[in-house]
Amino acid sequence: MNDVMVRASVIMPAYNAAKTLQQAVGSALRQTDPRLEVLVIDDASADATAAIAEDLAAADPRVRLLRQPSNRGPAAARNRGLAAAQGTWIALLDADDEFVPERLETLLTSGESRGADIVADNLLLCPAGDPARATPMISRATLPADKWMSPAEFVAGNLGSRFTPRVSYGFMQPMIRRDFLKAHGLRYNEHNRFGEDYLFALTCLLRGARWWITPKAMYRYRVQPGTLTDVQSAADLMRIRQYEDRLLRSDPMVAADRNLATALRRHKHKMDHFYYYRAFTDALKARAFPAAMGLLVESVDGFRHIMTESVLQAPRVVLKALRGGFCQPPPVADDAVPDLGNRG
Repeated sequence: MNDVMVRASVIMPAYNAAKTLQQAVGSALRQTDPRLEVLVIDDASADATAAIAEDLAAADPRVRLLRQPSNRGPAAARNRGLAAAQGTWIALLDADDEFVPERLETLLTSGESRGADIVADNLLLCPAGDPARATPMISRATLPADKWMSPAEFVAGNLGSRFTPRVSYGFMQPMIRRDFLKAHGLRYNEHNRFGEDYLFALTCLLRGARWWITPKAMYRYRVQPGTLTDVQSAADLMRIRQYEDRLLRSDPMVAADRNLATALRRHKHKMDHFYYYRAFTDALKARAFPAAMGLLVESVDGFRHIMTESVLQAPRVVLKALRGGFCQPPPVADDAVPDLGNRG
């Protein structure tokens, strides 16, 4: 690739992705604009992921395999890819998803013609094993036409609900100008394995990134049950809360944008809610009863959050008791936490 301009570097973290890796990489290599590279970052997989990636690299010089010495999560894998990327644009692709053939060319043309720093499309949610039921994540009523996306709209688009947990702007897989990331020294927060996409995208917007979005769905997102929010921890949720609190207290863009401040306060309220319940149930499971009681009495809001979510989760607790699993308090349900773009 040294004698050919690389327009896009496709960064693909891969952990135990042997079943889907070839299909995912193939969808990138079949793009209508072939001036790309695919960086597969094997995150210390225990299956044949690395071997498959080696075979793909041997068959096509546009594919490169980067090995992580230990499992460090998707944020660290993406940072490894960012450090090695040669393309003008960075494109993100998960190892169990696919691009439609014209995706990169369409987004590249759109982003470059408008002088965007970030460009993204809608997602096509594809239930595993039933591609005929694929549906766009964002409805035409919500996103009727191409438009610029503001920081306030992005944060509001991550609020989600119990009834639509998979409708979240954090799921988007944007393309980002590499020069913009270099100019601002931006990297993913490697401490978080939950919400790192949300934190990264919001930071880009707060650094002045111009984000163009289209309702056309050209990214095929594989929906698999049981992978939505199981990996979030109280520490992950705490870091998101702390980040948003700092923004609300001291960020000049937030102070100047009433809509952004309102959206952040609403989002932080949700993170507070799920942080307290997660920390409380984790303490119960660890039999750290003084810590659990401490969370209950820490603040009026904390008590309210724990009690509210406990009532909402009560039917699950009863069902689990009937199945013989009452001894373990339930985690936060998949349909409870608004997903911020990470599947673990």
